[in-house]
Formats: sequence, C-alpha cells, structure tokens
Amino acid sequence: MLQRTLLPLLFLTLLCTSVRAQSSVEEFRLGGTARILDDECIRLTPDVQFASGSAWYEKAIDLNEPFEITVCLVLGKNDEDGADGIGFIFHPTMRTGYRGEGMGFAGLVPSLGIEFDTYQNYHLGDPAEDHVAININGRTHHASSITGPTPVGNLEDGSKHLLWINWDPIEKQLSVMLDGKERAKLSANIVAELFGGNSTVFWGVTAATGRKTNFQDICIKKLTFAEAKVQPKVDFGGKR
Repeated sequence: MLQRTLLPLLFLTLLCTSVRAQSSVEEFRLGGTARILDDECIRLTPDVQFASGSAWYEKAIDLNEPFEITVCLVLGKNDEDGADGIGFIFHPTMRTGYRGEGMGFAGLVPSLGIEFDTYQNYHLGDPAEDHVAININGRTHHASSITGPTPVGNLEDGSKHLLWINWDPIEKQLSVMLDGKERAKLSANIVAELFGGNSTVFWGVTAATGRKTNFQDICIKKLTFAEAKVQPKVDFGGKR
C-alpha cells in the first residue's frame, strides 16, 4: 500500500505551495488565537508568548471508513528560541485538551494525538531534536507514547512541510508521513481498543507557544473521509 501512495505523495511534495485545497478553511471551527490567513491556510498561533489556537473540522468522521489528510505545516522560523509545535487530535467530542507542552490533547480520554514537537521538555522525555510521536488518552510523557518519539530534521525553518496522515480500517493501520518519509506507524484496532467501539470522532489541530515562540500554520491540501451518518452534539466550549 505504501508503494501505491508514494508517487502521488512525492508529486504533492513538489507542489506543496500550489496544490488546490479540496476542503475550505471555512469548514473549521477556530478557537483561541487561530485565524484564517487565506483560502487554504490557518494561522494557529502568532509569534508571541503564551498563545494557543485550535481548528476543528466541523463534522465528525467515521473511523470504520478510511481517511486521508494531506496538509502542509509551517512551524515558524525561530529555531533555538522556538516552541512548542502542532498536535493532531482525534476525540469523540470537539474538545481541546491542555495547551503548551500538552499539545492540545493532554487530559483527553479517550483520545489519539499525533504531535509534531519543536521544543524539548526534559520532564516529558523529549529528545533534543524536533520530533514526531503518537500518544493516547491524553498522556504526553514519551514513556507512554505508543509510537516514537522519532527525531526529524529542523521543522522551524519557515518552510511548508508536507504531512500525510492515512487510516486504513481494513488493515487497521495508521500511517504518518512528513516531507515524503514515514515518521510514525500504528497497527491497532483504534475503534475497539481506544474508542470503546465508537467509530464517530472529531479531528482537529492545535498549537501553542510559551516563553519561546513561533508562528504556526496549517494549510489544507486534501481531505478524504466519510462523515459520520449521525452527527453528535458539538461541544466547543471546553477549552482548557
């Protein structure tokens, strides 16, 4: 399956700044400092201290069906003085967990979080390098990570970094590719083992800064998934 998707992914990498989005930024509910930049990009945080922003897709998706998320991430251009990173969250309600080092999924149960971390928190077991990890149930220490942390090259270079997240419900595999390379892979029945048999979840993306800062953006390229037939009541007021 990886071989079948590699060529299209490399093609998208070459055209990361020009591929037309297939979903609108208007389809996201924004929280905190998040603001729309243009017809495909959302700035989650400006380059200021102690900012946090979130963007949740307005419709719940069905994890019994495949999904594919293709976006570009911009994690700012402050390297040594940059923080904190971007997290992708899957949760039964549209609710953001603790920000900052919590990457927006800390404290959420049940949840699945994919982090693109640009700041080393020693007490969380972070490596010195920018890194990718998959965490569950709001646990942010890497001793509890089910995949990673995997060090990657410097993400705080002001450039767009192509991200591709794919879920195959038949093979029960979640794949995360960044800049054309597989950075994380999870083989698990996440519907049964993580979400208690509930296949209806929301997904969103969050970012935060602390004493160190960066502007952090997400640019939507292609979203392919099945919306849940029964949409749950939206809870968007529970920001932490």
